[in-house]
Amino acid sequence: MKYLWLALALILMACGTKQQQTEMERPRLERRDIGEFSPNTLLIMYDKEVGKEPLLKAIEAYEAKVIYDYGIVTGFAIRIPDGKKIGDAILYFKKVEGVKSVERDRIYHIDDPIGPHRRIDKMPLVKPE
Repeated sequence: MKYLWLALALILMACGTKQQQTEMERPRLERRDIGEFSPNTLLIMYDKEVGKEPLLKAIEAYEAKVIYDYGIVTGFAIRIPDGKKIGDAILYFKKVEGVKSVERDRIYHIDDPIGPHRRIDKMPLVKPE
C-alpha cells in the first residue's frame, strides 16, 4: 500500500511538472480591450411585418444618416449626428414602432489574437467539381 501512494505521488508530480513546462513555453499574447465600438454607428433591425417606413421617418427626424440598407435582412446601419450621445440614440430608436433591436457597431481587427481563428493551412481543401 505504501508503494501505491508513492507511485501515485510521483505520477502527479510528473504531470504537474509537464503542465508547468508547457505553460511556460507558450507565447503570451497581448490582450486588447474587446469592447471596441464605433463612436457614432448603430445597427438597427426592424420587423418585416411593420416595414421600414416608421424607422426611416425616425432616422430623418433624429437627423441621422443611413449608411447601409441590408437587403437580405431587415435592418440598417446608421450614423448618428455629431453632438448627440450614442446612448441617447439607442434609447430613442428602441422606442420606434417595429424596431426589434438596436446595437452598437463593433469594431473587429483581423489580427485580433483573442478571437477564434481558423488557420488556413489546417482548412480542408475543396476540389472543384
